[in-house]
Amino acid sequence: MTFMAFPDRRLGVYCCGHVFRRERGVRLVSHEDGDWQFLCGDVDHVDPDEPYHVSVGVLLERDPTIDTVSDLESDWAAERTDVHARWIRTPCAPQA
Repeated sequence: MTFMAFPDRRLGVYCCGHVFRRERGVRLVSHEDGDWQFLCGDVDHVDPDEPYHVSVGVLLERDPTIDTVSDLESDWAAERTDVHARWIRTPCAPQA
C-alpha cells in the first residue's frame, strides 16, 4: 500500500469520547462501510454521547501519525499497542 495523507482535513469521522476529550490516543482505526472511526481501543466506554463526529483535521493536529493509515482500504482496520507503535492492518470482521 502506498502512503497518502488525508486530502480533505474537513472529512467527517467518528471518535470515542476518550479520544474526543484527549484522555487517550488513537490506537484503533476502522474504515468500514465508508465511515472512518478513530478509537482508543479500550472497552470501557460509558459516554452516552458517543460516538463524536469531528473533522479528521482536528485529530491530525493532535496526532499526525494517524495520517499514515489514510490509505486504509474499506472494510479494514489498523491497530497499534500504543501511540508510538507501528500500525497492524487487518480486515474487519464480517457482521452477522
